[in-house]
Amino acid sequence: MVENWVREAELLVEEVLDRAAGEVDRSGVIPASHFDALAERGFYGFPLSAGMTPGTLIDTAATLIGGCLATGFVWAQHFGALRAVAFADNAALRERYLTRMTAGTYRCGVSYAGARSAPTLFAEAVEGGMAISGTAPFVTGWEYVDAVVMSVRTTGNGSESIATVLVPTQDLGGVEVERIPLIAADASATVRITFDRAFVADEHIIGVKSLGEFRSGRGSPTDWINGALALGVLSRCVRELNGLGIDAYDARYASLRERFATVMGDAEATYALRADIAQTAVLAAAAGVVATGSRATLAHTTAERLMRQASFALVCTTREPIKDALLDRLRPAELGREHGREAVGRT
Repeated sequence: MVENWVREAELLVEEVLDRAAGEVDRSGVIPASHFDALAERGFYGFPLSAGMTPGTLIDTAATLIGGCLATGFVWAQHFGALRAVAFADNAALRERYLTRMTAGTYRCGVSYAGARSAPTLFAEAVEGGMAISGTAPFVTGWEYVDAVVMSVRTTGNGSESIATVLVPTQDLGGVEVERIPLIAADASATVRITFDRAFVADEHIIGVKSLGEFRSGRGSPTDWINGALALGVLSRCVRELNGLGIDAYDARYASLRERFATVMGDAEATYALRADIAQTAVLAAAAGVVATGSRATLAHTTAERLMRQASFALVCTTREPIKDALLDRLRPAELGREHGREAVGRT
């Protein structure tokens, strides 16, 4: 039994992830041994561990993501799938998959495909299950996972609902998969999937909720935990700066981390924190480029890689309220003042 998940994550970063991060970035391939190591040390099921706290959850996730963004990005998708199956209405599915998912022997990704507001995946009931059509624009880890938990819009009895389904990645007919090149974490095997009446059996339907119920169950908690990605990138930037003899961002990182405990459950505060972390990651990455000097202009150096990763963190797992908060922070000061005067003039 792991007593200190954060320390266990630090050890995995030191022994495995950090050493290989540069090669993963260059090659575009994550070694299978990375995922095996995560499974062996219990990280696929750790969110469900007894006594798990929000602080431990966010610190552990950020630590692993900071070790190797591509590996952490794929691994983190498993969280949402694990939660969906753990609380599934379909008891038989839960009994069949949850133990394997917790052990990391059955690994999953997720795709919500705009189900809350602008759906791109749709399903219709057919004999024995449902037929899915449409596009999942971003599915991470396709080459590394056994299944993807997807949310699809359904229509029946004059109302709209959201079906959550477990879609196996193997032997699935009616799909076309296109790998998407990313500026960072490209090794994550992120793809676009087009479905043409792909059949999913009833036994793989996790549950069905009304559109209103689905919307009320998402938002702030997911936005909160997704902040681990930018926090992980920032933590790696701070480590790089420390290695260069610069501790200017240590206090800022510690302050942002401390705010996590206070904003959980508060949507607006979460959006503001996410924006602050993403902005700080870009500034810290830029400081690393400057401190490294001309060598940072070489492709796949650590400074260059972290600059790309900080840019990636500006928009990855980011919804409109977080983007709006970020754009406010990135507005030049003089434009910000002018914007304020215009706003006053309109009142």
